[in-house]
Amino acid sequence: MNTNKKPLNIAISLALMSMANTAVAAPDNDVPKKGLEVIEVTAQKRVQNLQELPTAVTVFNAQALDEKGITDVEDLSIYTPNMQISETPGGSTGATIAIRGSVTINPAITWEPTTGVYIDGVFVSKNVGGLFDVAAIDRVEVLRGPQGTLYGKNTIGGALNIITRKPSGELGGKVRVGAGNYDMTDIYVTADSDLINDNLSFNFTGNKKERDGFYDNLSVTSKVKEFKALDSSSMRFGALYEYSDKLEFYYTYDYSDKDNSPSMGQVYIADLMPEDTKSRQDSAALDGVQFDRSTSSGHSLTVTWQQSDHLTIKSITALREIDYEDGSDYDGFDMLGFHTIRQVKHEQTSQELQFIGDIDNVNYVAGLFYFTEDSDVNNPYILGFGTVNNTYGVESTSIAAYANVEYQLNDKLTLAGGLRWTSEEKKFYIEHPDDYSFAYFFPLPFTTAGDTWNNTSAMASLNYALADNVQTYVKVSQGWKAGGFNGEAPTAELAVKPYEAEEVIAYEWGLKSRWLAQRIQANVAVFYNDITNMQMSEFLGAYSDVQNAGAATVKGIEFELVAAITDDLLLTFNYGMLDPKYDSFITYDVYTGAPNDVTNSAEFPYSPDNKWSLGLHYITDTELGEFSISGDYSFVDDHFAYHNQPSADFTRIENYNVFNARISLKEIAGTNFDLSIWGKNITDEEYRINGVPMGDATGNFIGGINYYGDPATYGVEVTYTF
Repeated sequence: MNTNKKPLNIAISLALMSMANTAVAAPDNDVPKKGLEVIEVTAQKRVQNLQELPTAVTVFNAQALDEKGITDVEDLSIYTPNMQISETPGGSTGATIAIRGSVTINPAITWEPTTGVYIDGVFVSKNVGGLFDVAAIDRVEVLRGPQGTLYGKNTIGGALNIITRKPSGELGGKVRVGAGNYDMTDIYVTADSDLINDNLSFNFTGNKKERDGFYDNLSVTSKVKEFKALDSSSMRFGALYEYSDKLEFYYTYDYSDKDNSPSMGQVYIADLMPEDTKSRQDSAALDGVQFDRSTSSGHSLTVTWQQSDHLTIKSITALREIDYEDGSDYDGFDMLGFHTIRQVKHEQTSQELQFIGDIDNVNYVAGLFYFTEDSDVNNPYILGFGTVNNTYGVESTSIAAYANVEYQLNDKLTLAGGLRWTSEEKKFYIEHPDDYSFAYFFPLPFTTAGDTWNNTSAMASLNYALADNVQTYVKVSQGWKAGGFNGEAPTAELAVKPYEAEEVIAYEWGLKSRWLAQRIQANVAVFYNDITNMQMSEFLGAYSDVQNAGAATVKGIEFELVAAITDDLLLTFNYGMLDPKYDSFITYDVYTGAPNDVTNSAEFPYSPDNKWSLGLHYITDTELGEFSISGDYSFVDDHFAYHNQPSADFTRIENYNVFNARISLKEIAGTNFDLSIWGKNITDEEYRINGVPMGDATGNFIGGINYYGDPATYGVEVTYTF
């Protein structure tokens, strides 16, 4: 067997994928043999060199996801500056995604996400059920900052763009079997067909994961005996029909099913319980109905027509559905206190047309977008000895047109501009049906409301090549998120009163560079966001609502580094800093309407002052196969799960650090077998990831319900490639 070391770019590609600057690698004859590869991305709908892209973007390809053991979107935030992803309180399938201080905390179906999630160009409109499994991922692109002039749906915080793997047309695949502590099992199968009739190919991927719970439920009345147990299945099918060298049809179907037990809500009692309730417990006694189930599926058809060498027209047609239900015990005790059940049915359809082309030294992307969704929720909650039935729903329609143009003024200077127009209409209903329930004491007759929000936003950027491999840019962009209605409002008056649309003007300066014969890559971004009518979520016991903060600013820095220390050893580092501030924030009592100025006391949720990760990655050829070992250490500073005081004190998330590692041996002794051993949170760090403030509703008798990150997990994987 040949034991010579492979070129450095193999190791470099692993580091780039791990750190932040990874996607499709392309050769460059001008790059020194031991330098970094040229990294190309398609975040702006066409192939571009990452180092020349005038925006902050983090990309992970399939190898990076595999090497890091990244199995869902939650893991991505470890390696992305100023990004936080966690489960929503009380569940294990809802997603809370925060980028640069913009976040939607509650996955209520009537609220808009601040970060757009896309699968093969299809917008996933709701955070509920957002921690779904996506099989056969080719790469994931994380764009930070407002997105609107390049994507069908406008977003404030950024975009999470998931691209699945197309059929290769070559017969082959892989089987991976894994096992770990807590009786974890993981089976993954993927296969590609041969090319049929020279123009048709298929691929299929399936995944099944099971694991016992991390915590015991000591309740004698509950049927659920463990918290955070996992039972997850996912699959994906793709069909690629290449009618000609200029026209192709790409159909995908994905399916994800989770039947989990929820996270353990650990009560923090302000007045009676001792200090040790702040530490992670091994068990609790919760009598409420405890379940967390979600089923999501999607069909998409992408038609790509290369009309000429200078124009490509793309059509993306999609249908997605989510069925989600959870049951949570928010009183934290083995008694009939405050329990909730949420049952969601959601369906969305979308159609997007994209025109991607160039004219001389001008590149452009233009698009038309149509989106509609229909969501219904049954959300009863139990208050001691009675149940309050609550049903609500929303129908939304969004239409938009957008365009983005780049003009290369000369070899060093490129000017870009974009424009977007959006109109969103929402029709809302809510009711507390008095079907022999406790709703008699909390009446809310069938009530409807509707409104339309319109917006025009723009983007401008200037990119300048200071020298070979050194680019700097300035960018100004407007972001916008439509208003809406509060489906969990306690009164009809509050339910029909819409909250306002949120707007942001984002200023960004960046520098992207390579040094020392391209052995070091260093990228930095500095940004300032000026926000108006920031939509902030409150939880006040038996209900939640969104209120608009008058004005806020968020300043921050992002830094990403890759360094080839030797031919085999690489160092990766990323750092994010946030400095958010409310300039004006007045809340109003939901019953009396009395104003309360919280400008100087409210907190920014999921916005740690500092967040960073450091990784070392070693890879080399041996007599037994390709050996690699990697370790990643991440740190997250203090932050809060909610803004409102005094409850925010009970959802403070203290700073924490997590260490993950992985050892792999590939193509063992010249065979098609790989072996990997991995560990996550190896030091068993006890850290909170979110919480629910209960202090305002209970007079601080129950300060809050807190949820903790996973304990130490470890396992082994065997992969066979055929």
